[in-house]
Amino acid sequence: MSSYSELLRQKGFGRIILSQLLARFPFGMMTIAFVLHIEQMHDSYAVAGLALGAETIGAAISGPLLARWMGPFGARRVILTGAITGAIAMLIIAIFWLPTVLVIFLSLIVGLTSPPIQSAARTIYPSLVSKKQLNSVYAMDATAQEIIWVIGPVTAALLASSFGSAAVVALMAVLQIFGSILFSANREVAQLKIPAPNARVGGILRNRLVLSNAIIGLLMVGSFSGVEVGAVAILDKGTAGLVLAAFSAGSLLGGIFLGNRAKTDWALTKFLAVILLGYSLFWFAPENPWWIGICMFVSGLGVAPAFGLLAALVAKRLKQADAAEAYGWINTGQLMGYSAGAALSGIAIDIISSTAALWVSIIFGAATVVAAALTTKSLNQKPKD
Repeated sequence: MSSYSELLRQKGFGRIILSQLLARFPFGMMTIAFVLHIEQMHDSYAVAGLALGAETIGAAISGPLLARWMGPFGARRVILTGAITGAIAMLIIAIFWLPTVLVIFLSLIVGLTSPPIQSAARTIYPSLVSKKQLNSVYAMDATAQEIIWVIGPVTAALLASSFGSAAVVALMAVLQIFGSILFSANREVAQLKIPAPNARVGGILRNRLVLSNAIIGLLMVGSFSGVEVGAVAILDKGTAGLVLAAFSAGSLLGGIFLGNRAKTDWALTKFLAVILLGYSLFWFAPENPWWIGICMFVSGLGVAPAFGLLAALVAKRLKQADAAEAYGWINTGQLMGYSAGAALSGIAIDIISSTAALWVSIIFGAATVVAAALTTKSLNQKPKD
């Protein structure tokens, strides 16, 4: 805890981390908001899952490109252009009844224009603190992100119950614009100069650290979509929001108490095993909201520490010219995993049952642990250029 308090005393660090949290808050609402709104529009969880998957595919495609474009075009311009364009697409989804093809297309646009807030913030952090503080920085960053996932789902569920799902999607659009403006107003963002990378787009994936990081992120985040889409299908709106908040609350506590204690090469595998343990416990009572909440809390304990450790490895071992694009590709891997998991979960619910989505989480979670164990050497040794 003392290491975290020292970070907050560093000039500019608290301002950057708080403003980027607000800018990214709509993402904490998006799963429930999109699933509820689009399912009501078309009476199909499969369509809702495909639309959510399209959004994540769009963000996966644009992540490394927008992160790379922050160099030549400037972070502020790229962030604000994307935020405004995506917000317009969200408002159209909220206001109008749309045929399946169009709602999936607009969801894709939301993803393609997703502002690279996280890549910008994580590229800035090393300039604000000393190198020995980087583990704590990224552990705190990953922990702080969980505030989004604790408050976001609950907010989305409660607002949808009171005002309708369209109001939640519209609120996401407004918050995206306001938060992006606030984040871009930081002088560190306005003055961010990212040197041109030496390699072509995608060349950074030849780095074993980055590729391993992206694969593990893909599998880990893919596991999240099963429990999130499954919770919405199994439980009522308000309860689903609270259960998802329990997942993030566990991650929040895990980040605070475990995040800066990663001391061995096998720390990542251990954190991921905790996530899998929570998933595996679902089957004792897969329709009991209290039990689901407890299981998700247990799983959450490993999430923020794992994310923080993965991000810190990139900050320590890559130059700034490569770090922004690397974070973009890592985010792409995570979003591809979420897209696949969301689509598979929606199909599993429609074809089998609402609890079938939980199997998606277990399968992805087991694959994540195996991948981390197999890539431990790549993650903990400096890759050759």
